[in-house]
Amino acid sequence: MSTKYISIEEATKRAGKDDFLQNVKKAIIPRLIKKGMLNGKKEKKNLLVADDDALARVMQSGVESFVQNQQGYSFMFVGAPIETVGEKLKARKSVAKYEPNIKPLKMKHDISVQPDEKRRHTFLVKMKNAPAWTALIQTVHWFHSCDAIMVTAIASALSKELKTLAAAAWDDDFSGSSLIICENGQQKGAISKEDEGGDDEEDSWAGFYEFFYENGISLPQSFIEVTKGAANLYVADPKQVLRADRVELKVPKPVESKGPHVFEKLGMMAEAMAGDFDDEEAFMNHMRGGIWQQAQAVLKAGF
Repeated sequence: MSTKYISIEEATKRAGKDDFLQNVKKAIIPRLIKKGMLNGKKEKKNLLVADDDALARVMQSGVESFVQNQQGYSFMFVGAPIETVGEKLKARKSVAKYEPNIKPLKMKHDISVQPDEKRRHTFLVKMKNAPAWTALIQTVHWFHSCDAIMVTAIASALSKELKTLAAAAWDDDFSGSSLIICENGQQKGAISKEDEGGDDEEDSWAGFYEFFYENGISLPQSFIEVTKGAANLYVADPKQVLRADRVELKVPKPVESKGPHVFEKLGMMAEAMAGDFDDEEAFMNHMRGGIWQQAQAVLKAGF
């Protein structure tokens, strides 16, 4: 049976009608063809992609449905079974409470959240479309500087303890989405939507999303409701969640937020103006380096 090839535009329409979701796929598919993860060919100077099982898998990957329209967020993935990851987390001093097998709820409108400066009500999740990975959803639609430090610390620690790959991601709507990749406890790489710029504006953010496609990682639209100290996980399609555990994390005192995040942003802006950075990418490298150092410090202190 001969392989059918379709245009990139036709393939991206399978992501739905939303322009953002289509645009991410439109940027990612040619990059995966170039890397040999998808089959493609040129026809009259137009790039086509094979309509096969590989494309079907790719269309199920990605985190853009999760990050879309969020003011901020933080999450991490580790390449290990949720049962193993859960046992490692429960043993950490930073975990105040661990409840396995929580039933996720169907996404709805007007979900409220009451931020707790001393606690993070998080969820450890195994997704149907990413069975080889376990996700920790830490914050959705809000963010403080400590969240980048905490999620990076957990990714670093788990990658070391489980001798595997882990990745921490966050966005604070000031510095853009960032990603730190860890392997066996060491920083393997770092990516930001502000990197790679060059003359191609699209290329400045495609690298961030590409990591998740390369590794078959999926995270759907989600939200964590926190009211009166209780937390619920809402997901666009709860059937996509194979298991969810509720994990309450203590925020390390040295990195607790001292006020509204807007003031933390002003501090970051002041640092940017005071520092001797050649460009925005150099500043982002500096910021990620600082987060990694603080993550290692809180781990050493017993986080």
